[in-house]
Amino acid sequence: MLIKINRNCFWANIFFDQLAECGVKYACISPGSRSTPLTYALSQNKKIKSYVIVDERTSGFFALGIAKKTNSPVIVVTTSGTAAAELYPAVIEAYQNRVPLIICTADRPSRLRNSGANQTINQDHLYNNHTRFFYDTGLPKLDLKKIRQLKEAAKNAFDICSKQYIGPVQINIPFEKPLEPNSFTDEIEETILLESLPDELTNDYKQLTRSTEQRDIKLVADLLRKSSNGLITIGPGNFSDSFFDNLENFSLKYSLPVFSDASNGLRFKTKPLSNLITNYDTLLRSESFPKLFSPKFVLHFGRTLTSPKLDVFYSVVRPKGIIINRFADVHDPTRKFKVLKANEELFLEYLSNSADFKQNDFSPHLKALKFLDYEIEKLKPEIFSISKKINETGLLLNIIDSIQPNSNLMIGNSIPIRDLDFFSSAVHKNINVFQNRGASGIDGITSTALGICSQSRNPTYLVTGDLSFYYDINSLLIAKQYNIPLITVLINNNGGAIFKFLPIAEYKNVFDKYFLTSTNLSFKKLTEAFEIDYKELKSQSDILNHIKVSSVRRKPAVFEIKTNANYSLSLRKKYWKKSNKLIENFLRNYEA
Repeated sequence: MLIKINRNCFWANIFFDQLAECGVKYACISPGSRSTPLTYALSQNKKIKSYVIVDERTSGFFALGIAKKTNSPVIVVTTSGTAAAELYPAVIEAYQNRVPLIICTADRPSRLRNSGANQTINQDHLYNNHTRFFYDTGLPKLDLKKIRQLKEAAKNAFDICSKQYIGPVQINIPFEKPLEPNSFTDEIEETILLESLPDELTNDYKQLTRSTEQRDIKLVADLLRKSSNGLITIGPGNFSDSFFDNLENFSLKYSLPVFSDASNGLRFKTKPLSNLITNYDTLLRSESFPKLFSPKFVLHFGRTLTSPKLDVFYSVVRPKGIIINRFADVHDPTRKFKVLKANEELFLEYLSNSADFKQNDFSPHLKALKFLDYEIEKLKPEIFSISKKINETGLLLNIIDSIQPNSNLMIGNSIPIRDLDFFSSAVHKNINVFQNRGASGIDGITSTALGICSQSRNPTYLVTGDLSFYYDINSLLIAKQYNIPLITVLINNNGGAIFKFLPIAEYKNVFDKYFLTSTNLSFKKLTEAFEIDYKELKSQSDILNHIKVSSVRRKPAVFEIKTNANYSLSLRKKYWKKSNKLIENFLRNYEA
């Protein structure tokens, strides 16, 4: 018996059925003509939930958020031409942060390239060196060999992006017309139909391995044995609870201080890390700090930390540095550290349990760091209080206090991420922190937060600046369409206040026009145009009450808080000045 089909839709069904069999559960689709077979196939697939998002750039970042929250690949579908190029910012962020995305770019036949044909560009390796895998399926063909190759491509894409290398992959899929399911192009036999069914998965890729090299263990063990003091640094990253447990055991066993970027959430775990030095950035701002603490070695996990002072510190103390991660990624702007390819979690476990070397005692340095950390902490309530006048740093500290336990926090780039890292205190509420620190752009912040929120039963909060919010304003349409209950705290200092930290701020005639870029927009009108609840918060009681209550409403909401960038900056400088004086006084007594 012969069955009538449209070969394009049949081809797309085979591909997505195989991805669904691999375990893909979500897709983000932006409408287009050439991608019709892909869109139709996903609309019929009961195992994959699809979100329809008009703007491709928004779609890419929304998918990024879903992938971050679920730790699983998300399909992103675009039509041909510039639509596919719109995904590039999200692809870069996914590549830098190792987030699994399966980018499916519909295409015109290759014969139309360089012919002036409409909506036709060269899409081969469109994202160049920012994908982990590229495959062009070629035009759909109905012979058994080509069908098997298509299914293998789907399985390879899944394994590479989610297990072997982790990151975005691009599958380019060209189609000839006709594109619609009822525009029949072929009649196929039952053998072809049976071959099109997805392959069962038999061999599961083993991501974790216990074969950590003994020479790498010995290298770190020798540093522990021979050094007078050491340091652990933890950058942004997606770390498991087991990693943090092993970190606690290891740092306690050897009395090692831990400098941890706030964006990885370690400060906000329910169970505190005993040797965590929360105010490490403030300590590093003292030029005299190396007199107190000059680590001979540094063990680093995760991406590069937010604090710019760490690299300056390294240039003074010149430690032996070792980066440990499972992909041998280099996260070291100084280019001085050695990189070991190892599973971070298991590496710490081996070191903690090893009895092959003598335990060193670094506790005197640790005690001094803990004392200073505690004393610096006491400066924050006085300087950053918002009871009389709101400032950006105090605002962020109050937001963290208001967030419900077990919530998600997406922290925006520019000033919010720096305030979180430089000034936030340890709050043990098990807050899951998310960030886009792969390439650290301000694009797609709200879209990413919406993707995270769409996959969580717990409240999700976004803290973002006015330029980031404006830059991603299209994303509010997703919040409206799917009623995603994201709680957005919009800190509006009217422009690029992050540049006030830079020397260019002294050039007033250039700075205001070319760097500050104040928008003077009504975010109330913009937000309400998308039928999203909006309220401006003007006092500490407003902030505490509305942010707490909003978490139970299960509706998207935007809370705008207007701040004075100059006033906020003056408080940060005051805090750093007082902290530096405190450190200097301590060092005089410590040396005596």
